[in-house]
Amino acid sequence: MAAMPLTLPAAVLLAVTLVVASATDLHSRVIPNWLVALAAAAGVAVAAAGGEVGPSLLGGLLAAAPFLLAALIRPEGMGMGDVKLAGVIGIYLGQTVWFALALGLALAGLTGTMISLGRRLPPSQTALPLAPFLAFGAMLPLMAQVLRQ
Repeated sequence: MAAMPLTLPAAVLLAVTLVVASATDLHSRVIPNWLVALAAAAGVAVAAAGGEVGPSLLGGLLAAAPFLLAALIRPEGMGMGDVKLAGVIGIYLGQTVWFALALGLALAGLTGTMISLGRRLPPSQTALPLAPFLAFGAMLPLMAQVLRQ
């Protein structure tokens, strides 16, 4: 599952998608379907131009799968927008998506724990929008891929 040839326009598109998803998730706790659909379609088109459609789609599906499982097991804990956003990140980042998702989830867990401790609540009672953390996690490998070219 290699990363697609990440051109600067594709990297900018993913970065803009992550910023908009983060802003809307922070504001309304929703990641718009139109946003992830457009980003996914553009990512697949870029991958097709580079002859990497299969690996990009596989990256998106594999990245979304654990999020989908979590959302199905505990729907109040994670929304489907987070699942779709993880898939979009996987389409663009390929195998580096695992680092991005691990970093984002670790930051979310740490932040949630710190907020819970500050409020003296159990961590299970602290809800955070996940998109900003996934976006932060994705930006490091995204920048690394762009700078390598």
